[in-house]
Amino acid sequence: MNVHNLMEELVYAEVNGLFDAAKRNGADWLTCDCAQCRLDVVCYVLNRVSPRYIVSGRGLAHAETGVTLEKGQLSADVSRIGLEGMRRVLATQRPHGGSSGLPETPVFNLPTIVGRVLDGLTFEPVKDGEVLLLRDGVPAEPIDPSWANPYRISPQTPGTFTFWVKPVKAEREGEKRVFPFEIRVSVAGRDPLSHFFEIGSSSEPVIRTAYTADHSFFLPDLHIFPAEPEGSLDD
Repeated sequence: MNVHNLMEELVYAEVNGLFDAAKRNGADWLTCDCAQCRLDVVCYVLNRVSPRYIVSGRGLAHAETGVTLEKGQLSADVSRIGLEGMRRVLATQRPHGGSSGLPETPVFNLPTIVGRVLDGLTFEPVKDGEVLLLRDGVPAEPIDPSWANPYRISPQTPGTFTFWVKPVKAEREGEKRVFPFEIRVSVAGRDPLSHFFEIGSSSEPVIRTAYTADHSFFLPDLHIFPAEPEGSLDD
């Protein structure tokens, strides 16, 4: 079951709209328009507004019904706090970019990748192991350090692994591209497993930083089998 804060998408959209409007109008106080500054402002706003959590489609429908009349006020409040956050963030000079920073837009926003590793004999989720995600033959860089690659399966997350790859810089908005990936699974006492797949994407003018279930790529269940004893092939 996934818990989702409805305010994340509203704040994300409002803050990006504020930056775009300031850039379009040539605001003299807009000293930076990078992805990191936008994310800093999104966090500034989210820390100052009340969350609205849902856990299902029915929860979303209920929330949408309940807040219809106050959406205008919500947007106004988010915009007011967003402008305050922009001025505070942009007044603080600090280095940007680097290998850990997000690229400038437009970008290919790759979806979260979700899968399961099951015992090939019992069909039970494995409770220990390592899952590595590769793109073009090298470990894929996560969107931020909280999305580990490789992912360590544990008894707390039996069988399940998740990845969220860092957005990829595009030449222009609306560009289409197919990204090849490989999953490598390593479990003690089992034969190693590799699974290849591709994800198609169209470049977008903004970077997605709020998790949404509809922007996920679900892999088929992966089955891993006991390793063959040494010398068994010669018997």
